[in-house]
Amino acid sequence: MLISRRAALAALALTVSGCAASPVVDGEPALAPSIPAPTQSPQDTATQVALTELSALLQTLVTLPAWTEQAWVQKASTQVDAHLALLSLPDPLSAEEQDAFTVEAATPATPANATSAAKELRSRIKAAAKALNSSAAAASEADLRLTWASASAATTALLDRSVAPTEGDAAPRRLVAPTRNAALEVAISHAWALVYGLGVGLGRLSSSDSLASLGAARLAAAKELRNELRAAFTDGVPEQPASFVLPTDMDDATTIRAGWARLEGNLLEGYASLVAADDASVWRSRLTGQVSPIQALGSSVPTWPGWVA
Repeated sequence: MLISRRAALAALALTVSGCAASPVVDGEPALAPSIPAPTQSPQDTATQVALTELSALLQTLVTLPAWTEQAWVQKASTQVDAHLALLSLPDPLSAEEQDAFTVEAATPATPANATSAAKELRSRIKAAAKALNSSAAAASEADLRLTWASASAATTALLDRSVAPTEGDAAPRRLVAPTRNAALEVAISHAWALVYGLGVGLGRLSSSDSLASLGAARLAAAKELRNELRAAFTDGVPEQPASFVLPTDMDDATTIRAGWARLEGNLLEGYASLVAADDASVWRSRLTGQVSPIQALGSSVPTWPGWVA
């Protein structure tokens, strides 16, 4: 019997399809690799505990009848909670949604009176600031080092309750660290401006003004900071300008005080650049050291000092 060409081709197609590999896969499917859970360093855990205990004490003081500094304690509590919310994350600078680390912290006893409350508060503030500085020292990235150091400086500011903390406009974020030399140039320019501004203000104040005594003492210290920065250069010191634009008119005690505070804040930001550029502990110390001169002028320190919006 003759087979048509169309029938032969159909038979061939059936034969080939019958020999093709089956699309069904035998055996168990491969499992996708699991992502390991983030881990927290022992130092950062200790820091989170210290902040948690400070936060708990501040919340206790909010409702303590013997504690009368309610405006201050509420702002201090807001600041510490902001630090805790960010620094308890596995990656504090990531925009991705994350689950915060949890720690076990002791619940502070309710202070018997305002005196014991102030003593306990001071102890908790110092412990938290020290722990934050230790986390900054252990940070492997420049932006994280600055974040921890900034929180340490802001926490240190809580030791002076005459000036309440402010939220500020800036917050930590990813950054490209400047070179050490570039950061030194920023810092020394602010030190020069501070020395210049203190001199201008002192020349316009009465010698009997208490602000003049404050400025004279600060001028001597500012010159030492300037000299320290100058000595830190390894490639030659840049040329100092003959004069600087002042941040205020500095034509009376009020504008001189405000101008000096701005210049002190600028120097703090200069030291923040150095903290990001160089892991040497001296720059973290100088960053925190700027807190007291700023507060002495009646100005507040923001939640994240050193960060610029």
